[in-house]
Amino acid sequence: MELSRQQIRTIMYYEFRYKRSATECHQKMCESLGINTVSYDTVKVWFQKFKAGNFDTEDEPRSCRPIEVDCEQLKQIIDQDKNVSKRTIALELDVCQKIIVNVLKRINVAFKFNRWVPHELTAEDKRKRKVACLDLLRDQRKEKILDRIVTCDEKWVYYNNTSR
Repeated sequence: MELSRQQIRTIMYYEFRYKRSATECHQKMCESLGINTVSYDTVKVWFQKFKAGNFDTEDEPRSCRPIEVDCEQLKQIIDQDKNVSKRTIALELDVCQKIIVNVLKRINVAFKFNRWVPHELTAEDKRKRKVACLDLLRDQRKEKILDRIVTCDEKWVYYNNTSR
């Protein structure tokens, strides 16, 4: 059973009224409701509010609602100019860049090679990668080309071959 924030706060208020500490309240809630129900810091904050005389367990009204960006409008902007920057998009839509970044993740678009591209591979891209891998495997069977490739790391080893 999933409890709402309001119900969790009411339980905290109940524990506060019975003169329990924030630590005891958190321990009891973790034992009875599950370890991830509420964090100790949250319990501490609400106990401080209760001690200050604020017994309202409702969310306080906010100054404005969270800003939403229309995904279709963002896609249109990117389709018009594949090289447009996040900063320009944010200025055009009158929101901060962080919101633009979150929406771009949601619509699976990434800025690569100086342009906006879909984050997922297309069927053609997958086919090209498969062909390239199969070619490498075929060449390996014929000529053992992978045996001729030298790879190295950035580790320096001092070698002293002194003969006596």
